[in-house]
Amino acid sequence: MRFDRLPQEIRTLMENFDHAGYELVVVGGAIRSFFIGEKPTDWDLSTSATPEEMLELSERWGIRTIPTGIRHGTLTWIVDGLHLEITTYRIEGSYEGYRRPLEMTFTKDLRQDLARRDFTMNAMAYDLHKGIIDPFGGREDFQRKILRAVGDPKIRLAEDALRSFRAIRFATRYGLVLDQRLEEALDSEGEKVRHLSGERIKQELDLILGLEDWKSGVSGLLKFRLLRDWIPVWSHLYEEKMIHQSLEISDPLARFASLMLVCDAEPEESDWALVRLRASWKERKRIRSLLVHDPRVKRPIETAYEARCLVRSLGLPLVEAWLELYSIWQGETEEAILIRQVAGDGSVVELKDLAIGGNELISMGVEPGKKLGELLMNCLDFVLQSPECNTKEKLQVQIKKWIG
Repeated sequence: MRFDRLPQEIRTLMENFDHAGYELVVVGGAIRSFFIGEKPTDWDLSTSATPEEMLELSERWGIRTIPTGIRHGTLTWIVDGLHLEITTYRIEGSYEGYRRPLEMTFTKDLRQDLARRDFTMNAMAYDLHKGIIDPFGGREDFQRKILRAVGDPKIRLAEDALRSFRAIRFATRYGLVLDQRLEEALDSEGEKVRHLSGERIKQELDLILGLEDWKSGVSGLLKFRLLRDWIPVWSHLYEEKMIHQSLEISDPLARFASLMLVCDAEPEESDWALVRLRASWKERKRIRSLLVHDPRVKRPIETAYEARCLVRSLGLPLVEAWLELYSIWQGETEEAILIRQVAGDGSVVELKDLAIGGNELISMGVEPGKKLGELLMNCLDFVLQSPECNTKEKLQVQIKKWIG
């Protein structure tokens, strides 16, 4: 296979390494992208040069480098605006905490470096002169739509528990079937994910929820009980039910919320899971809002004012996600059309959008305190009913009526 779309900056760098007596090869996702005709978004490279030798080369060529992970052999090279991570070939020893290698040795042998990787499709490299280097049959596996581990899958998954999530993600992303031995290893070794941090679990879950066929990914996570200790309420999900009720959702946050709704989870159960997964406060707040404004309950909304109140309560950024959920249980109703209309016409305002503020009320004789806050909320409700009244003059007239 010819890498016709290999950026010239990378090609030149590979040639320069070669002239200096070192190998520099493309590895990882860029090769997968080429196989399926996609343009790579990230470029990972590996080299026979040690970190010290790379630093010497970069100084000689006048190229800036950043010691991103120099202890592990990784330097980021900045070449004509491209940030390229280049890592020295290495061998890894035993692991600790089902995540990190305890020992690591640099090597000049590319095959040894590829042998430490998780799956055969990730254990390939591209060399300018030799083309695809594929000692473990990754290309054939990928073309046959099979996900297979490099070596013993039980050892691979026990080394790094996150590989169980990666297996499900790769299989979902590329439409692959799990090799039988890998499937058996997932069944026996998957429980080790409980040793991982919530952040790492959430990163993988977010990636899976962002996939086109995300439902298959979640089904795989449930099948191998990978989320049992993190989102126990999802143990009640059934694939058929999930697929039926979560069919047309595009927003990843709404996808998460839909699964909580399908298994009748309370907002508190969702929040507990998100805290364990170290989700941000903003994410927790948004998902809680989607659940509290339960889209399974039909909304008797008949006026633009009622629609504006709902949109304000939800928050404008959440409206489309909520409407996706609402349409699953209610269909495309007249109230949904009205909600979408007011969300897009600029008529939904917050306190900060009012044409009048606290200082103006104080100048009108209102004492700072509870009364002032109540009047501002009354102004907000007044403007939600009559958006055209959001002017300083009209609000002053209305406030004078309220305070006599």
